[in-house]
Amino acid sequence: MSGTDPVRVGVDLGQGGCRAVARHGRSTGHAAAPGFWTGDPDARIADAVAGALADLGPVPDAPVLVGVGMTGLNGQPPAVGALAARLRALGRHGRLRVTDDSVTAYLGALGPVPGAVVAAGTGTVVLAADATGRTARADGWGADLGDRGSGHWIGRAAIRLALRDRDRGVPGPLADAVTAAWGPVETLPARWRADPPTPERIAGFAGTVAELARAGDDGARRIWCRAGELLAESAVGALHRVGLETTPVPVAGTGGVFRAEDLLWPSFTAGLRAGAPAARPAPAAGDPLAGALALTDGPGVPFPFTGLIVQIDIEAKAEHR
Repeated sequence: MSGTDPVRVGVDLGQGGCRAVARHGRSTGHAAAPGFWTGDPDARIADAVAGALADLGPVPDAPVLVGVGMTGLNGQPPAVGALAARLRALGRHGRLRVTDDSVTAYLGALGPVPGAVVAAGTGTVVLAADATGRTARADGWGADLGDRGSGHWIGRAAIRLALRDRDRGVPGPLADAVTAAWGPVETLPARWRADPPTPERIAGFAGTVAELARAGDDGARRIWCRAGELLAESAVGALHRVGLETTPVPVAGTGGVFRAEDLLWPSFTAGLRAGAPAARPAPAAGDPLAGALALTDGPGVPFPFTGLIVQIDIEAKAEHR
């Protein structure tokens, strides 16, 4: 690395979108790209990095330190060769660190301290860590197999409840909202088969469910209450697996679902107290994008997530002398 201050770039690749932030001194650049389901994840990340660097404006030939948290890894180490090649093609050199989005959610919410973080947006993933480096991941199984309490889970539960209410002959506001969002329910199954909606589209309906819950719809409120209970169950399970169920550690929630704090927090904290009484519900200090940016800090990867982060050099020294 040269003596020039590096440019730091954080990238958060989720199911619903890809966000990036670049920082150099007091200057900041931002960019957004489509999410995980729209194509090659490496291309989405590289596009977001390029956009954030362009928005940052001209900087010296400084090293670029890139930290990426991405969905779709399911706790497995990422393959980073293709992404590093795309970043080299941008004409920059430096270092790339890539990890599961549960790690960047954790770093953004709590930093590298023992505890647990529940990330609930389109999907759901929980990560717990103790002081010795043990970690445990819960859920993150995807829309078809898990993601309990996520935006997708809420949206799908609401659609199912609306159809059930219609079958019982007591349609209400939820049924009206489903028709407004998805069209006539009589043809919904055929249209669903012909053009299955992506998880993020179903998750987008959770906002409507929240509005109905706040307006007094009992079914919508029950769905949000149950989402909080499910997220707490996943957090308690992760804490048990690292032996922290009786330790007063912080447990934070982050992601779009937790923005509906009035609907979610009461059942979430009650479930947490029931399963891990010593745990301390805590506000998230920052979001997963902040965690991705924090991933660029320091000469080594942050403990206790050493085994969950892949680092690769993206310098091309012969081209930059």
